[in-house]
Amino acid sequence: MNRNYNHIRAAIPALLVAFLSGCSGGSGAVNSPDVQAGAGGAAAAAPVLSVPANLSVHEGLTATFLIPTSTLSNGRTATWSIAGNDAARFRIDPATGALSFRQAPDTARPGDADGHNDYDLVVQVSDGLRTSQAPLKVLVLPWNDGGAAGLPLPVVASDVARPAGTTGQPGLRVLDWAGFKAALSYTFDDSQPSQIDHYPDLKAQRVRVTYYVNPVANWYPNYDATWKDAIAQGSEIGNHTTHHCRAAELTDNDPNTCPAGLGSAGAEFDDTGVYIRTKLGQSAVWTSAYPFGDTDYKPAAASRFLVSRGVWPGTVAPGTGSDAQNLPLAEFPADASRFDTAASQGRWMIYLFHTLLPTTQDWGGGVDIGAVAGNMAHAKSLGTVWIDSVVNVGAYWRGQQLLQAATPTTSAGTTTWRWTLPANFPSGRKLRVVVNGGTLSQDGKPLTWDRRGYYEVSLDAQALSWTQ
Repeated sequence: MNRNYNHIRAAIPALLVAFLSGCSGGSGAVNSPDVQAGAGGAAAAAPVLSVPANLSVHEGLTATFLIPTSTLSNGRTATWSIAGNDAARFRIDPATGALSFRQAPDTARPGDADGHNDYDLVVQVSDGLRTSQAPLKVLVLPWNDGGAAGLPLPVVASDVARPAGTTGQPGLRVLDWAGFKAALSYTFDDSQPSQIDHYPDLKAQRVRVTYYVNPVANWYPNYDATWKDAIAQGSEIGNHTTHHCRAAELTDNDPNTCPAGLGSAGAEFDDTGVYIRTKLGQSAVWTSAYPFGDTDYKPAAASRFLVSRGVWPGTVAPGTGSDAQNLPLAEFPADASRFDTAASQGRWMIYLFHTLLPTTQDWGGGVDIGAVAGNMAHAKSLGTVWIDSVVNVGAYWRGQQLLQAATPTTSAGTTTWRWTLPANFPSGRKLRVVVNGGTLSQDGKPLTWDRRGYYEVSLDAQALSWTQ
């Protein structure tokens, strides 16, 4: 390890080091205090380089995660480069200093020299006459480090200053999609045999998804074991009814349509909910998908689920828009680059898959598993898209609506927003917000500004206060 780095690290307070080591969430970076090189004394004319001593990123990231800064003498132009034990694993733009991994890091297969998922670099900048350099350690965290409900970390190439405020008004604003440009959910219907057979391929992508299950399909080997493991990995098991019948068939008394049906939409949902909780071990069931997209299930779903997915085409706008009990879905793009255009619209896209190919159990609507995995890999590489289960994105979307609809009241110089969580709302969820200066508090405690550019607000608290 570079001796200069050890000297710098020793100067960082132990509490800050613990924070940086324990940071959790999705793809993103956390910067420690900057180290400046090349300033003062005989080296005063050399470039002044500002680089964090440490930062954390999450595996799967190939987008730019750091753009260092430098101050040069008038008329000089910066040229950037890197050195160090792990420099070969990274690329740096010689003109801008934009730093990224050459290949997405994988904590299961460390690529750093010592195999500890902490990469040692030396960032260098030259003005054509002199060169300054500073050490940088990049710690790679597991993709699901924040747990099943944790918000991922947006990629921010430099620190965002806490707003100072000049208006005397809070100016509260919720960040769309937790600070990402768009959101994306992958859903898989029917708990099909092909999904179980290709589950290792999906798991290898390290993406939280939603599997909508029909327990009547539990005859297939490893049915329960697969969905239990999906829950353990942070994915969601959603409710697709037990027998996958059209709602009208449950009460038509026709033995040729749905003879095993449970008699009502509510009974079908409830039976599957019990299975998910007792057989698979998920604590609750928050979302559903309608068999055949049949919205006759909607009245029963409204009292049981936070959100439900239909099959009509479309995407979801942040904070408003779509019917929570009939969310639309997007056509799967065979060409992964088509996703870039959709993501640029700043909306939530929900993909639906049925049979995964190749398989001996083709139930229709087949898509090659390589195309699905390739789409996931491409979406992750962008670094600007929040990829998560329907319950996680849906809870943020509904939570944003709640806070935006709350009417603030002001008393003794304190402005307060209050909201009531709807039934079936999962616990432990947060929103990311900004204000025009001042102090935000919950439960009498000031919130901490995150250097990526937001405060995190607990939705469970159901109140938020602001003072100038």
